[in-house]
Amino acid sequence: MIYRAMPAVWEPKFRRNFYERWGRESAVISARARRAEYPEFRQLLSVKAAFGGAEDYFIDGRRITVDDDTFAIINTDRTYASRIEALRPVQSFSIFFDRSLPAQAWQSLSRAQSALDCPVDAEQWPVEFAEKLYEHDSLVSPVLRHIRVAVDSGPVEDAWLDEQLLFLLGRMVRLHNKKLRIEAVIPSRKPATRKELLRRLGLGVDFMQTRYRDPVRLKDIAGAAHLSPFHFLRVFKSVYRISPSDYVNRKRAMAALRLLRESNWTMNAVADHVGFGSRTSLYRHLRAHYGVEPRELRST
Repeated sequence: MIYRAMPAVWEPKFRRNFYERWGRESAVISARARRAEYPEFRQLLSVKAAFGGAEDYFIDGRRITVDDDTFAIINTDRTYASRIEALRPVQSFSIFFDRSLPAQAWQSLSRAQSALDCPVDAEQWPVEFAEKLYEHDSLVSPVLRHIRVAVDSGPVEDAWLDEQLLFLLGRMVRLHNKKLRIEAVIPSRKPATRKELLRRLGLGVDFMQTRYRDPVRLKDIAGAAHLSPFHFLRVFKSVYRISPSDYVNRKRAMAALRLLRESNWTMNAVADHVGFGSRTSLYRHLRAHYGVEPRELRST
């Protein structure tokens, strides 16, 4: 199923036809909206992205926000809600996998272990993906962009879409395997402890990615991760090789750079919107992270 408008599940006729098919086949939603809200619903394995703005997802009592810099993976049978509330249209992009598709992908991957970063066991599916925000990368993101461009360009064949989704699942498994390797650098002797610390670290990263425009303090980030500030700082630096404050400012600089290129907002408005608060801070961080001056990005 391909949806180029946000599914109108609040309309009785559409809702009936929609749920007759929903969950029985894969689906792609690529639609623009300024406002949209969906209540909690039990869903399929899915990948979430947003372009030209942000979309909020509410899961396990927390909010995670996907935007131009990030995507999220949410596992099968998870219950969550979503919301878009923006001044200009946001492109919501979601891929939902038919329940049978991951098993097909896993069987294929188990026959081609050499194509993966580490061996797989055909009996281990389903993979429990880390439900967190991932920065756009060279592994999963190119496949998301390829599918998005094709869907936005016009009709796509079902066979082609199935092939692309199987390929995407393979990339997602490689991303999962990459996470397993990262666990090895967590400062703890016990594998179970390393796994839990990485999960909590992800909660802290989600908090920073979602709330970067607000005043963000280390104790707030560590609180979201259910760790002490000292312990969070130690684990975060062991994985990311930078401090949490540097991470937040890098995110702000990335958002500011995009606004300066794509909008006619004033420097003060951009600085305030992304959380820098002042033009001076904006200038300093753009120089530090990108080696550019704001005036180089604009003619005025």
